[in-house]
Amino acid sequence: MIDNKMTRGVSAGALAALLSACGHMPIAEPAFEAMATKRAGMPTDWTVAPMTGDTAAVVADYSVFQDAQLISYVQESLENNRTLRAAIEAVRQSEASLQQTRSGLFPQVGASIGAGTGAPIDDLGSNTDTYSFALRAGYDIDIMGDLSASIQASAAGLRSTEATYEQTRRQVAAQVARAYFTVMEQRLQLDLDRQSLDRQRQTFRITQTRFDAGSIARDELVLGESRLAQAEDSILASEASLRAAVRALEIALGRFPQNKLTVEGALPQPPATPPLGLPELTVRSRPDVVAAELNMIQTFANTRIAELGPWPQLNGNLALGLNNATSNTTSDLFDFDNLALSIGISLAQTIFDGGAIDARVKIANSQERAALERYGQTIINAYGDIVASLDTFNTLGSRNVALQKASDAATEVLRLGELKYQEGSESLLNLFTVRDSAEAAQANLIANRRARLEQWIVLHAALGGNPTASQALPTAANTANGS
Repeated sequence: MIDNKMTRGVSAGALAALLSACGHMPIAEPAFEAMATKRAGMPTDWTVAPMTGDTAAVVADYSVFQDAQLISYVQESLENNRTLRAAIEAVRQSEASLQQTRSGLFPQVGASIGAGTGAPIDDLGSNTDTYSFALRAGYDIDIMGDLSASIQASAAGLRSTEATYEQTRRQVAAQVARAYFTVMEQRLQLDLDRQSLDRQRQTFRITQTRFDAGSIARDELVLGESRLAQAEDSILASEASLRAAVRALEIALGRFPQNKLTVEGALPQPPATPPLGLPELTVRSRPDVVAAELNMIQTFANTRIAELGPWPQLNGNLALGLNNATSNTTSDLFDFDNLALSIGISLAQTIFDGGAIDARVKIANSQERAALERYGQTIINAYGDIVASLDTFNTLGSRNVALQKASDAATEVLRLGELKYQEGSESLLNLFTVRDSAEAAQANLIANRRARLEQWIVLHAALGGNPTASQALPTAANTANGS
């Protein structure tokens, strides 16, 4: 159990650190000015989990609960979840897009070979066979830098997709953990309802005996029947809730919902507050922040391409060419004596296009400003998530102490009330009142225990996983050349 005083101290200190850092976070004006320089890549201190496809890093996050069954379920979901499989396909598409863009850095080589025959219409027997062979190798020189900008945009897009995949992977694992704890909670609530039904049956037997003996009126007997029926109804509702929770867990695991899972064990105690680290690195370890940064870099690169439009387009080409044709023989078809080298350069300028180029530049500049605003809002949202999640986690911890005291006291009152009723010194209505209070206190305590576990997961996600275990992203140079 977490020490309350220590928890409040961690909460206050962490909140103060986060709030004091807001003035010099990336949302501040100097950071936007730095972005306006359209830097090529990421600062080296921006971090995200490595994109290796290895599930060990995500699974390790949930080892703090010391629950082998939970670990196996998280592992299964990361391997079988269809949403995650679709997300990795998006990464592969981005990889192929970058490969396609980078192909412009290399020479293009092509060859063709053909054969045909022809004859006069009045003498079809006098046909002539023709053969052709062509070979061409060319290289386009990126003089204006538009190819380099396209590669930079594709590289940033790939890394943004990787960050989105990483976020999806963490969300899938968190969904499984929450569903797992919900199943445990529903099972505990069902056990609580079954205990309540047993108490109601025992009480009704006493009530029936007293009514048969003529010591109580019929209204108490009818009241006992009503409460017994309500307890039976609660069992049916709790069983349905448990089945729904099991189906939700099966779906999160990528299985068909068949209510075949058996969850063992009890709700664990929530771990301590996840490590906060430096506020800057805490926010920067979030995949959504990394994705927003990379999307902004991609937008800057696309803007640079659009801004080249109004300028004269200077293009250079280096090519090797060979074209051979023979008639009725193939002996000289592959002769390289006619191989020719050509070097070309061209300068083109659009004189009038009705404002199309100017419109494209304006659109690109607007998209750049929008990307900056989205990035700033992502930072603000990230801080909001961290502060709210931390506050809720520690509030639930404090509430757990109060709810435990309330449950213990209500249970003792119920024990005394049942003894008094058996002795005949307590009315049935008063007994039901104290019983309702005790059962509600126990149910609230169970719900709070599950909520604390779920909130730890929410806080862990808000902090971007474990910032102290993150890996550095590629350097600015690597992001620029797309390697």
